Amino acid sequence: MADVVQYKLERMLPELDDLEKRCLFSRQEIAEIVKQRRKFEYRLKRPSPLKQDFVAYIDYEKSLDSLRLLRKKAQMKTTGDRKLKKSVSDYAGVSRIIEIYRLATTRFKGDIELWFQYLEFCRERRNGRMKKALAQVIRFHPKVPGVWIYAAAWEFDNNLNAAAARALMHSGLRACPTSEDLWVEYLRMELTYLNKLKARKVVLGEDEGTLARSGNSAKEEQWRDENKELFIVLDDKREEDKLSNLHDGDSKEKLDLFREQGLSVLQTVYGGSIKALPSSFSLRTKFLDILEATDLGHSEDMRNEILADMKRDFSKEPKYWDWLARQEVIDLNNPETTEAMTVDQLSSAIQVYEEGLKIVPSASMFDCYAKFLMDVIHFKNKGSQSSELFSTASHAMDPISHLLVVYEKAETMGCITEDLACQHVSFLLQLGKVDEAKTLAEKLCSGKFSEAVQLWALRFSIEMRFIQKNSTPNKAALSSIFEPMRNALLKLPISEAETIWLMALKYFSTHKKFFDKLVETSISLLAKDGGSDDGFSLSATIVNFVLQRDGLGSARELYKRFLALPHPGLSLYRNCIELELNLASSGDKISLGNVRKLFETSLTTYDQDVRLWQDYYNMEVKLGTSETAAAIHWRARKTLKKSISLLPSLNM
Repeated sequence: MADVVQYKLERMLPELDDLEKRCLFSRQEIAEIVKQRRKFEYRLKRPSPLKQDFVAYIDYEKSLDSLRLLRKKAQMKTTGDRKLKKSVSDYAGVSRIIEIYRLATTRFKGDIELWFQYLEFCRERRNGRMKKALAQVIRFHPKVPGVWIYAAAWEFDNNLNAAAARALMHSGLRACPTSEDLWVEYLRMELTYLNKLKARKVVLGEDEGTLARSGNSAKEEQWRDENKELFIVLDDKREEDKLSNLHDGDSKEKLDLFREQGLSVLQTVYGGSIKALPSSFSLRTKFLDILEATDLGHSEDMRNEILADMKRDFSKEPKYWDWLARQEVIDLNNPETTEAMTVDQLSSAIQVYEEGLKIVPSASMFDCYAKFLMDVIHFKNKGSQSSELFSTASHAMDPISHLLVVYEKAETMGCITEDLACQHVSFLLQLGKVDEAKTLAEKLCSGKFSEAVQLWALRFSIEMRFIQKNSTPNKAALSSIFEPMRNALLKLPISEAETIWLMALKYFSTHKKFFDKLVETSISLLAKDGGSDDGFSLSATIVNFVLQRDGLGSARELYKRFLALPHPGLSLYRNCIELELNLASSGDKISLGNVRKLFETSLTTYDQDVRLWQDYYNMEVKLGTSETAAAIHWRARKTLKKSISLLPSLNM
């Protein structure tokens, strides 16, 4: 290995001599470069080099080459010589980086990210290795659509070889026929090629306009300078010759021919993509976006055809109706255009949603409908002008009142979900209708959503705010909210009702009678379900509340009651141990005894928990004696037979 590394370093001598001769690096810096390269080369010669070894070497060489270029430019600026003859050091750095990339991709053939870094470096430096690297990555990753797109883009943009790019796209579509990106990029490439031919004729004065839709045309001279590459001869002679044989005088006929060819391309690609991806809704929308961005012959007919196909294939899916309705209005994600929305546009969108509800009366449809109206309301209230946008509209077209009707309709049709119910209640609260929100929440929680945790939590937050706002909490008022809450907690699983438990404990922590009832409720539930080992621990949470409110004595009495229940959770044991350990650390002998009892009790149930043994051992090391610590260590090794490898940390 040392001989190979030394051989590689010796081959760098011409480059290093050149760097010193041209005064780009000092002898001391060159010695440091050799030292670093030797270190990297040894890493690469290990039996199993890591990807990070190659990446670090590449990053170092890139930084070194960048520094060389900066110093070279500074030297040229100082001497005034702007045309220095290139020497071996100008090429060696890039060649070395390419070689490291080659070794890395040979070892890590499946790392597509590394391959793309390799390709990008070759493209940026215009290295001749690019073509071979593309062939290799295609051979190893023929099922990755991005590889075919990258290769075709390189042929099309860098080599101006439309025929090769088209062949790569065809091969990619055969290998990955279900890739949306491949179909879309293939269509974009074909239309771009046609547009280049069209633009070239415009520059030559043989035609007018391009296939791209644009509002303003640039000056002719400026346009010529910005599009010089359009004058380069493209490879596909057949289409170009066919277009160039047209008569110079008939520009209208030529324009129509380009538009007709563009439409033919779109129809062909669209037909193939639909056969390959019949269930892809997003693919159809992308084709429509491309159609809108280009000026093609009979584009309206093609648009209607795509829309008809979408209605035929996706009319039973809410996402289709949601997309179709949003096409009727301006972009709701662009606040600058919100003021352009008219009442007619909103009315058309609402009609689409209503038609969709007749065909797809589902919760998802109502959810899309409600989100659309919420977006309209949000942007309506942005800015003074947009807030008056619907002031002259009829009540039926007011998005606020219409949204309330949608929520009520969802409930009437039995399509309301817990999420929609919460949205309805929250929207009433935003409108300041607290009484209506309170009544609705009570109604929903008493019926279909008697076990909906989010809705119960929302209802109790409204109830608490309502009591605090209207009067000083008295026994009757507190009882009116406590009993429904207690009944809900008895129905709901403890693991799901964490929000309601925390809300109840916090609100009633200052009311002893109600808090004690909550404790009794928790004990009865834990007696049936047992404690929780993961996540939310109700018993540990209540012990902490009591500790903060009544002190250590009450907390001790309470956690003993919890520990007496069947199968108390490990998190409760840990919480109680931490509580007692804080006092034991300050010298309290009673707490130290309680800690040992808690550890021993917990180990009767959780004796295979390695961390518990570790905590017990560490406690004895700090607060006990060497004999007690050694005894715990011996018991742990005896008990954890299969986990013996996890025990070395006990010796810390």
